[in-house]
Amino acid sequence: MENVNLQILKQPLGFIRAIQLIMSIFAFATTLGFSTHTSFKVDCGNETFTQVDLTFGYPFKLSHIPITLDCKGNVSIVKLPWDFSSSAEFFVATGVLAFLFTLLALVIYIFYSSFYINNQLVPICDLVASVVLSVLWLSAASAWAHGVNYVKHYANPANFFEFINLCSDDQCETTYTGNYASLNVSLIFGFGNFLLWASSLWFVYKETKFHEEPSQQPQQC
Repeated sequence: MENVNLQILKQPLGFIRAIQLIMSIFAFATTLGFSTHTSFKVDCGNETFTQVDLTFGYPFKLSHIPITLDCKGNVSIVKLPWDFSSSAEFFVATGVLAFLFTLLALVIYIFYSSFYINNQLVPICDLVASVVLSVLWLSAASAWAHGVNYVKHYANPANFFEFINLCSDDQCETTYTGNYASLNVSLIFGFGNFLLWASSLWFVYKETKFHEEPSQQPQQC
């Protein structure tokens, strides 16, 4: 195809956009695909113990996940009061939005390069969208960093024993606190995306009419 311009992928702007596309997928995929569990055991007396698991993942609405305890046939259901879905959903939404915009930008760069170059409104819109997404990535990654810390803390069984009557007399003991490696990786991708988007602003700015070389003034005799 004559209008296909794959050379843009070798230039800084096109190359960064391609990396942004991949990084945005990794960012929201590591959050969406996360799942782990924490567990504790309850001393039911007479050397009888029961193991209790709390399995959770995205969107981290712990208040929607009941904990069922069966101690010597006495079944009780406990619901925790915490919901960390807002920061997780904000982070995932930012990743999906960045993915869609980057995909659209690459399509324009590759298949409609002349339209991008000749219509100055398009690079300006590209610049504005890049600024907005840079701010969104910083905000979303920062909010999600706090969210991950809260999830790690409050999903630890030792921190919700107070809501369980059977644990009031030190009858409960934490056996597993969960594996959060995937969430830590999602934060790395989140802040990495912010750095990528911030660094791309200069290359987008160069494509706009605002980056025009000042005309040389004639020398006065």
